[in-house]
Amino acid sequence: MSVEDDRNRIAQLQHDWMAGVQHRDMDRLEELVADGFRFTAIHLNPEPMTREQWMGAAREGYTIVSFAYESMDIDIFGDTAICHSRYSQVASYHHTSLSNAFRLTDVWSRIDGEWQVVARHSSILS
Repeated sequence: MSVEDDRNRIAQLQHDWMAGVQHRDMDRLEELVADGFRFTAIHLNPEPMTREQWMGAAREGYTIVSFAYESMDIDIFGDTAICHSRYSQVASYHHTSLSNAFRLTDVWSRIDGEWQVVARHSSILS
């Protein structure tokens, strides 16, 4: 695959990931979210969430009504991809609003030939 093919694939997977959350497609999320995944969002918690914590939130309380990637820059470094994006959502977690615009940094790794997300850092844009 070319670097451009990898960029296109990661862009599609970014959308698939959030659509998986939106539709509570846990089978798809199991495919996309790597073992050892970490989610850092200082506005939610000073400590990173583990994969298990994040998957639990996706399964039980994180509700996405709508989402959009407003921009996305993807760098490929062999079997690692870094996606810098501007993302917005209308969402909640157990009746607490998570509707906002964010700057995201996502790290993907090609594991056994398939891309999986290994880390996300999220910051609210004001």
